[in-house]
Amino acid sequence: MDRGWWWKFSFIVAVTLGTIWFLVPTYYSLVVLDRSERNNISVLEQRLPKWAPPAKYRLNLGLDLQGGIHMVMRVDTKTALQKRTERRGQQIANFVNDKKLATVTADTDPERLQLTLTVSPESAMDAVEKDVLSTFGDFSKVGRNGDKLVLAPDEGQMTRFREEAVDQAMLVIRRRIDKWGVAEVDVRKLGTDSIQISLPGRSNPEQAKELVGTTAQLEFRMVDDSNPQFFAEMVKQHPPSPESKVTLSDTEGFPQLSSPSREALLEYTKGKVPENRQVLTECVANPVKKNDCLSYRSYLVEKESPLTGESLSGADASIGQMNEPEVNLAFDAAGAREFEKLTEAGVGRRMAIVLDDNVHSAPRINEKIGGGRARITMGRAGARSFEEWLGEAQTLALVLKAGALPAPVTVGEIRQVGATLGDELIKKGSLAAAVGLALVVVFMAIYYRKTGLIADVALLLNGLLILAGLAFFNATLTLPGIAGFVLTLGIAVDANVLINERIREELSHGKSARAAVDQGYDRAFWTIFDAHVTTLIAGFILFFTGTGPVRGFATTLIVGLLASLFTSIVVTRVITTYFVHGRNAQTVSV
Repeated sequence: MDRGWWWKFSFIVAVTLGTIWFLVPTYYSLVVLDRSERNNISVLEQRLPKWAPPAKYRLNLGLDLQGGIHMVMRVDTKTALQKRTERRGQQIANFVNDKKLATVTADTDPERLQLTLTVSPESAMDAVEKDVLSTFGDFSKVGRNGDKLVLAPDEGQMTRFREEAVDQAMLVIRRRIDKWGVAEVDVRKLGTDSIQISLPGRSNPEQAKELVGTTAQLEFRMVDDSNPQFFAEMVKQHPPSPESKVTLSDTEGFPQLSSPSREALLEYTKGKVPENRQVLTECVANPVKKNDCLSYRSYLVEKESPLTGESLSGADASIGQMNEPEVNLAFDAAGAREFEKLTEAGVGRRMAIVLDDNVHSAPRINEKIGGGRARITMGRAGARSFEEWLGEAQTLALVLKAGALPAPVTVGEIRQVGATLGDELIKKGSLAAAVGLALVVVFMAIYYRKTGLIADVALLLNGLLILAGLAFFNATLTLPGIAGFVLTLGIAVDANVLINERIREELSHGKSARAAVDQGYDRAFWTIFDAHVTTLIAGFILFFTGTGPVRGFATTLIVGLLASLFTSIVVTRVITTYFVHGRNAQTVSV
């Protein structure tokens, strides 16, 4: 055999061993652990061998396979718009009064979402109207009568605000559930004003309702920078155990603790900080996988929280004068006074923006900030594109606004899906897949003889590759996903049937075994490739436009098609080449 064949064979062996290795967490999760511990990543991490992949790379079971809780939350966007109109009216009145253009009072009609400004003296109406409409572009003029100026929210702005209200609620709900430890949670929009939540493996609807339905708490905490070496001294006096994976890292000259596990980091610092201080963590985002944390780093903050999200009236991301993303904050009257005092006393220090005990940003205070308005400039650390940079600013704005939800969130539907039903679905789905696979294997072995057995080996590897691929992407396996798995096995068999029939055709034309095998694979390649690519296009369309079970089916289909291409074109050809070329065979058992 030539050197190229050995390289291909070594690659196939490496892929096979890597696939089996990568499925170890899935095996332990679904077979070794009890059902009650199946979704507990910390328990799985402890049970896994040291040589196994991390516990997060496991195949999750969906709500239909293991049971759990299904919820639909409704976001009251109408109330959100009413409150926003009321706040805007007060802001406009304060704006005009502060500029001393006139004396203005604001009255709100909550049903019609209209704002009536009463201007005194009436002679200042032109100046007031011009300044207000140029400054507050999200409102437009409805009418004017004497000393009355009637405004209403712009239609486009209202649509945007409704969407933002739902996005805010989704952000808060996801972060709360992530804190609860449900790794395979599914949170998505349902219609225009609802949120669908699936919590596989959970069995207490009341606990889920309390967790999801409670308004998030936003706080502004001062970072304790008095001793920059605090965490370095802690590590020196109390070396962390290797199991905790707590290490010391340096960020902008401030040593911080870092660990892949938030719980391990907080457990290590427990009892090692002053009574009036608290250790909080910040998620170091994974640039590849959204909503995933590469690690967590620590902040030492003051326990006292002088300012909360209840005083925040608005937060928006924008592009600043230096063409850099920034987040603009606005506080109500009471919040403006507290924020001014806080920034005056904290010039030169960092202020942590905390949502549900998680630090999202810690900007430095450069000067006293008055007037109830502030600006957070987004430092450009690392090689980020402008879109990623702006995206971070928009996410921070959502986090800030999520502290005190402008829209009430109510439970529209909540039900528990029984685990017994899930077990029954798993048994029937697995039985269907096993019976179908067995029939295909027997048929291929009988009809195509030795080349059929080679196709069977490739088929088994194909199944393992699909499962490992789903585990790598942390996908959730649902009943439609099992259907996609069976379908891709059928597609893989179809590719081998095309190849074997091509080889038979070449042999019937009197060609040698070597020539028949080579030309059979070469001529079948483009037919197989075209069929797989067209199906892949359909799979990607289903993935990006579908939701729930449809997306689960599409994920399995895409992974299976890629695995099928590899096993049918590469694996079977390498094995067949060995038996024909390597052994100088005069015939092909096909």
